[in-house]
Amino acid sequence: MSAIQSLLRVMTLRDAEAIILEAGKVPSLRRRGQVEAMAMPPIEAQLLADFAGPLTAGRPSSDWPSSIPFTDPDGATYSVTVEKAASGLRIVVRQAKKAPATAAAAAPPGPARAAPAASGTGGEGKAATWWAKPRPAPLESVPPSPVVQQSGEGAARLVALLAPAVAIALDRGASDVIVSSGQPVRLRIGGYLETTELVLDDGDLAACVTALGSNSDHGAEIGGTRIRVNAFDHLGGFGVVARLIRDRVPSLTELALPPEIGAAIDHRDGLVLVCGPTGSGKSTTLAALIDLLDQRRAAHVITLEDPIEYRFAARRCLIHQRELGVHIPTFATGLKAALREAPDVIMLGELRDRDTIAAALTAAETGHLVLATLHAPSAAGAIDRMIDAFPETAQRQIRWQLASCLRTVITQYLLPRKDGGRAPAAEVVPVTNAVANIIRKGDLHTLPTAINTGRDVGMVPLERSLAKLLDGGTVSPLVVKKIAADHDLLSALSAKLR
Repeated sequence: MSAIQSLLRVMTLRDAEAIILEAGKVPSLRRRGQVEAMAMPPIEAQLLADFAGPLTAGRPSSDWPSSIPFTDPDGATYSVTVEKAASGLRIVVRQAKKAPATAAAAAPPGPARAAPAASGTGGEGKAATWWAKPRPAPLESVPPSPVVQQSGEGAARLVALLAPAVAIALDRGASDVIVSSGQPVRLRIGGYLETTELVLDDGDLAACVTALGSNSDHGAEIGGTRIRVNAFDHLGGFGVVARLIRDRVPSLTELALPPEIGAAIDHRDGLVLVCGPTGSGKSTTLAALIDLLDQRRAAHVITLEDPIEYRFAARRCLIHQRELGVHIPTFATGLKAALREAPDVIMLGELRDRDTIAAALTAAETGHLVLATLHAPSAAGAIDRMIDAFPETAQRQIRWQLASCLRTVITQYLLPRKDGGRAPAAEVVPVTNAVANIIRKGDLHTLPTAINTGRDVGMVPLERSLAKLLDGGTVSPLVVKKIAADHDLLSALSAKLR
């Protein structure tokens, strides 16, 4: 009965007068005279039967009272109406009175407890990019949808576990949901971790991770909201982390990224890298580039992802999306297969190992445009990492390959804004003849100078993006100094902007 109790807590959280539960339909809330569908899949008939059984005490439906009192384990009381509908049971639960403020703190561990809305998440009415405050579509416009890309027991347990937490995350504009054994659900909002009072059942969490498999990635959809899920076990039990994914691919302008980035997809072949630390929005930028390419020209695009995140609504391009573990066993295998599938463009989720890097270089050298992400702090760091993935005897050859096929390196960071949310800072390095010579000779220590002096060829130093954020008062100086590699250049650029 924990799933029903979770829904009742969500009703309390959203200050709704009632919740309507009907077998085979998405639960809906009645607030201020309006009915809103919740962001979750249709409710199962068995859940309603299990909830209604003790209330109706086995009496025939003709003897069911119009109002049945119900008190949950936390002490909150409700008025319940149980009716027969065409699809099965229809249950309407109304709040009789609110539980005392201390009830959640005093309640024993067990099924879900809901949290009050958090404050101080940035405020309404502030100008912000999507990086800062992702907003979902209105709840009433979200169509019901089952979990996709998963099937069987794992899918069912994933929905049952995460649906209440995802609903709260949508309300608060969170980017991530983090669930851990014995801990309240935590949300990442504007780059910061916030603790809720929603506690999910440890047994349900353990069963979910066991069904999905530890250290596994999954793509799923809960009530129209796509999520990327990683399930794992740890010293204290089990954990699940879900990244909420926006339905529509944002543009580079919406992401507040430098317009120079768009030139990366004008190449007909070669390798384009999007770099940065974990959680810096690399996958979103890659998706925005594919969407921009789809607007500009007709091409056959093959994406290799882990898992599939954004779903592209192709316009001019033919786009085939393939997922690691579902359609391909490894990125390297997927790349080799893609070369036999007549692609113009290959989007690769991540360059993770030597085999994948080698396959990507081969694809880029043989007339294909390859776009990929790489965990690296800068253009020089990205090139170093790719070369160091190979034994010393092969590194000279790899430098020459990179010099001939690398086209652009984009590095981005997401910095916490003063007013809440996050703001992007980016470095853009088109590989000119001068940069290619630097790579070929292995003189990467001179690359920052080439970047800082190459504005006329499209170079965007990271410090220029940081100086703009600093001058606009968007981020604090302390945050900027932690990211900037050249503090003297940062100071000089900041002075020019004043």
